Amino acid sequence: MRVLFVCMPHPTHWFPLVPLAWALRSAGHEVRVAGQPDLTDAVTGSGLTAVPVGDAEWYATDPWAPELLGELLAAGGSEHVQHFDFARADPAGWDWAGLLGLEKVMIGALFASFNTDPMIDDLVAFARSWGPDLVIWEPFTLAGAVVATVLGVPHARLVYGPDITLRARQEFLRLAARRDPADREDPTAEWLSAVLARHGARYDETVRTGHFTIDTTPPGTRLPLDRTTVGMRHVPYNGPAVVPDWLRVPPSRPRVCLTLGVSGEMDRSAASVGELLAGMADLDVEIVATLDAAHREQVGRLPANTRVVDFVPLHDLLPTCAAIVHHGGVGTRAAAETHGVPQLMIAYGWDTLAKARRTEELGAGLCLPAAEATVDAVRAAVLRLLTDPALRAGARALRDEATAQPTPADVVPVLEKMVLEHRVTAGGERR
Repeated sequence: MRVLFVCMPHPTHWFPLVPLAWALRSAGHEVRVAGQPDLTDAVTGSGLTAVPVGDAEWYATDPWAPELLGELLAAGGSEHVQHFDFARADPAGWDWAGLLGLEKVMIGALFASFNTDPMIDDLVAFARSWGPDLVIWEPFTLAGAVVATVLGVPHARLVYGPDITLRARQEFLRLAARRDPADREDPTAEWLSAVLARHGARYDETVRTGHFTIDTTPPGTRLPLDRTTVGMRHVPYNGPAVVPDWLRVPPSRPRVCLTLGVSGEMDRSAASVGELLAGMADLDVEIVATLDAAHREQVGRLPANTRVVDFVPLHDLLPTCAAIVHHGGVGTRAAAETHGVPQLMIAYGWDTLAKARRTEELGAGLCLPAAEATVDAVRAAVLRLLTDPALRAGARALRDEATAQPTPADVVPVLEKMVLEHRVTAGGERR
C-alpha cells in the first residue's frame, strides 16, 4: 500500500503525524510526505522521504497563517468574528453572520494561504505519477483532500486537538440548511469547487471532512461530532534531540516546567515571563523554563530556583516534573497528558481555551485565560497543582485514558482494512 501524508510547512504540525508514518513504513508500506519546501528538513530529519511541492520563493514572503488568523480574530478581522468563541460549550449559540464571517476569514488567512494553486498543482502531478492508495492530511492542509478526490482514493484527517474548525463548519451547514437557497453563501465550497474543477473533479463535503478521522487525543477531550473516527495513542515526538546531563539526575525538589512553545504565544499573558519567574522565586521548586534567545534576554536576572534551556525533549523532561505551565500547544498538552502531569494552561485564543477548559473540567489541570495570567494568579495556580491531590489523580486518570488508545502499529491494520473496503465499494481493483 502506498500512503501519502500531506502537511502544512510547520514542524509542530508534522510531529504528531510522524509515529503513524513510521508505523506504516515499518509494516512494509511505502510512505511519502508532501508539503511546501519549508517542511522538507523536518520530514527528512524524521527519517522519512519528503516531496516538496509549491513555490518556495512565493511562500517565503507569506506570513504564517495561523498566527495571522489569531491576530485577525483577536483584533476583529470582521465585526462578526471579533469575539468568536471556539470553546463555547453550546455551538447552537453561534449565529449565521458570525459563522459566515469566520468561514471567510479562515479561507483567506488560513486554508488558501497554505493550499496555494502552485502547491496543489504540484501535489496533483506527483500523486498522479506515484498513485497513493490512501492520503492522510493534517487539518489545515486541505490539498490532501483535493488530491485524494481527484484520484478517487480514500483520505483521512489526522487531528491532534479539539476539532474546533469542523464543529464550526457543522454548525454553519446546519444554519445554512435553514436559509433561503438564494442566501446560502458557502465560501469553503466555492473555493474548493473552483480548485477541484481545474483538475476535473467536483466538490462534496468529504473534501472538508475526510472519509474518516484519525484522532490522537484522549476520547474524553474530544468534541461530539458524530464522525467515523479511528482513535490512536499520541506518541511524543519533538524531532532530533539529545538528553542533557542534568536531566539524568533525579530532581531533589519538585520540578516545574514552564514552556512557551515555538511561537511564544505566552507573550500575550498579563505578566511577562520574567515577572512570572520572579513571582515564583521563593517557592521550594526547581523551575525548568524553555526560552529562546530573545525571551532569555527579556528575562534579565534569573531566580536561583530557575534553569533556562533553549530546548529539551518533553518526553524526557515531563516524567521528572510535578507540574507544567504552558501555552496550550498541541505537543506540549499531549505530552503532559501522556505522562500524567498536572497542567496550567495559559490560554491565548484559537483552540487553547477549549483545551484548557476541558482539561480543568476533567480535573487534570487548570485554565487561566492569558489576560488573567497575572503574577499572583499563576503563582497560586502552580501551588495548587503541586499540593492538590485531586489534580494529581485527575492527571493520572487522563494519562490512563490516553495510553489506553491503540498504538500507531495497532492502527495500521485498521487503515489497511478501510482502504480495501473503499476499493470494493468503489469497484476498484486491489493492487
